[in-house]
Amino acid sequence: MRYLILASLAAALLPALSTAACSRPIVVPASALGRLLTVNAAKQEVGGVYPELLRERGRRVGCRFVFPIVPRARAEAMMRQGDGDLFVGAIQVQEREAWGHYVPLLGTEWMLVSTSEHPPRTVGELLALPGIRVNAVRSYNYGPAYQAMMAALEAAGKLEYVADPETIARKMQAGRADFAYMPSNTFAGALDEAGLRATLGPRIRYTRLAGLPPSTNGVYVSRLLPAADVAQLTALLVQLRQDGALIGRIRQEYSAADMVSLYPLPRTP
Repeated sequence: MRYLILASLAAALLPALSTAACSRPIVVPASALGRLLTVNAAKQEVGGVYPELLRERGRRVGCRFVFPIVPRARAEAMMRQGDGDLFVGAIQVQEREAWGHYVPLLGTEWMLVSTSEHPPRTVGELLALPGIRVNAVRSYNYGPAYQAMMAALEAAGKLEYVADPETIARKMQAGRADFAYMPSNTFAGALDEAGLRATLGPRIRYTRLAGLPPSTNGVYVSRLLPAADVAQLTALLVQLRQDGALIGRIRQEYSAADMVSLYPLPRTP
């Protein structure tokens, strides 16, 4: 219901986007999300689909975005503490509703990532495999079923948490990780960042796990922002979905195999 109210307000504001402006620079904590969001910590550079589109649309409406580079767990902590304004590439989960308004932008279905020729196709089959090493990025959250799977894997001593998807790619290449669970596009970006596209890439398989339902991927807008900024940013984000700019840019960046986890949401009236 809260999203419907925001979406209705955003739709009403779309014609006014050319004249509205944000009250201050908008802080977007940045951590690697494949080509959706790329970071170069050494050069303090942030790029990728989300930053590029935010900058482009921001220039039109007088909104400036800043992208401090932090680990994903720290990015979410910044949102909880009121130090961040937009949390991009996010799944809607109940605990995040306390600090943000969710704007869905894409459909998503996370995949089991492996090099196995016969990967498991259910959570039960995955848990039953002896001696496996499942790696997960700390603070990733795909909802209750995902959290239950992580808890079961951890209880069985089969789960290792890491800071980022690039670490998982390197561990898989070295034979120190067997499985991961994340969007295909995120792992594809990790292969590129780790320089493993040519070596590990051809062996990677993305497998749907029965029992973990599809979800949406979007952006959380901080509840601590002024109401006018919330409405302006929500309108900007809704327009990226409605006019096809976001999915169109993603299709330019990814092959069909790499973006098997992503699909456009239906247009809303």
